[in-house]
Amino acid sequence: MHRSKTQTALLAAGFGGILFVLTFLVLGVMVPGYDALRETISALEFTALGSAQRINFLVFGLLLMTFGVALRRELGTGRGAVLIPTFQCLCGIGVAGDAIFIHEPLHLVCDLIAFNSALLVLFLFAWRFSGDRQWKGWTTYSILTALLMMAFLTAFGVANHLGGPAGAFEKLATLMRTSWSVLLVEKLYSGRRLIETET
Repeated sequence: MHRSKTQTALLAAGFGGILFVLTFLVLGVMVPGYDALRETISALEFTALGSAQRINFLVFGLLLMTFGVALRRELGTGRGAVLIPTFQCLCGIGVAGDAIFIHEPLHLVCDLIAFNSALLVLFLFAWRFSGDRQWKGWTTYSILTALLMMAFLTAFGVANHLGGPAGAFEKLATLMRTSWSVLLVEKLYSGRRLIETET
């Protein structure tokens, strides 16, 4: 099945995490006194370059939602064909919300929507990939990515409470999900399809 130019362009939104990560890393270096290991990504919103980080959240959120549209078109029918794009878009809404609601408790609500939706996408993809020969190993990879994200986020919560390297754990969780999405899009561009096949 030939992929349209529009669909090919929409799938590129799956690389959005790279731009997001690079931007907050650069901003973290540019902001005087910002401790990337201890402080959260959101803490950048309260610095002199806060506007740039809010734009970063907003753009990333829009790219996540665009990727959700691409996934809906790519998945066709079958397991998770509607739920995966739905939670992908919810993840994008949560991230975009972080740009709008910079103060608690709404900011925390947006964080919870974003991270929990991302986890659900991974588990739903694991279900989708289960038994599909062309995606051998991706069920395990998706589950491990989700579990590592949960471990890093738990460590983030503990470190944030105790004054430890919370920022590092949050950033590692973000990198885990970004890496998964980038690899998925690379596989799709190389010729793999998300249409379910017979085992």
